[in-house]
Amino acid sequence: MRDIDGALRALDPAGPAGETEAADQTQARLDAIVGTPRPARPERSRGRRSRSWALAGVSVAVSAAIVLVVADPFGTTGQPAYAVTPRPLAYQPAARPADQVFEEIALRIARLPDDRPGSWSVEHFVRESWSLSTRIDGLQVTSAVVPEHRETWEKPDGSSRWTVKTLPPQFQDPEQRRTWEAAGAVGQTPEKSSDSAPATTPAGEPPSTPEGMQNWLATGHTSLTAGLVFEVVPERFMDHVFSPAQRAALLRVLQRMDGIVYAGAVRDRAGREGQAFSLTSDFGGLPNKRTLVFAPSTGSLLAYEEELTGDPGALNVKTPAVIDYATFLRAERTP
Repeated sequence: MRDIDGALRALDPAGPAGETEAADQTQARLDAIVGTPRPARPERSRGRRSRSWALAGVSVAVSAAIVLVVADPFGTTGQPAYAVTPRPLAYQPAARPADQVFEEIALRIARLPDDRPGSWSVEHFVRESWSLSTRIDGLQVTSAVVPEHRETWEKPDGSSRWTVKTLPPQFQDPEQRRTWEAAGAVGQTPEKSSDSAPATTPAGEPPSTPEGMQNWLATGHTSLTAGLVFEVVPERFMDHVFSPAQRAALLRVLQRMDGIVYAGAVRDRAGREGQAFSLTSDFGGLPNKRTLVFAPSTGSLLAYEEELTGDPGALNVKTPAVIDYATFLRAERTP
């Protein structure tokens, strides 16, 4: 998420890399962005994604001049005119203030018992996710949605190990499948990988008050804006098992943020019922809508979704289009 945003900001057409670039410089810059995967990062780093995020960064910046220079920015033949993207979630809008719904959930869970073990040997996280910039076998995949399933185990000293495997490709219609097959059926064979990271300084237990939680979430930043909180919260649910009181405090931090609206009830991509909250902004460079889905009975984060809502720049997507999602399936501590 952070990598997408940084790339979008850096490539904003209003920024220094504008239309005065020579054609060969423009070509070289685009080739470097699209064609080269990012180096692998330690699992403890922010966002914990194994994929390259380079593609999304093209969207904001690439001007009409670049589009004319590059006929096939995705680097493979047989790709569709528009990238295949997941179906959006089916929200059930309700005219209710977001702060009211946040408070209802927080009140429900604040006094629930903390059922985490007093001492623990490992934290176990499971999630499924997808990004528009997915690379399989080093190739940019735009003809299918190929999610990944990731399991992570973390010890109290901050060391971790994880496994990742790709899931079966998804399509919205038979024509998309035929296009994917013509493009080489990249992702048909599941990919599996695993790795580990050494001990680091653990972040420590977050506070269970809204004020303390806001400071904890803002660690490393001068302030916690609504746009930033939609980036930080999914990251924290990827690396910490929260108590009910901590989850209530986190919801009350969101409750205080300007611009967040209640998007309604929804079933996430795992079929679970949740309450959705959205922020529409240009945080990151392009008009987008980010959504967090919480379980109403526990306050756990079920899902994160990101959609482009306006001009997609040079990305070959039809907007509105889901460009990133994460479904959080498990977060538990083992004695």
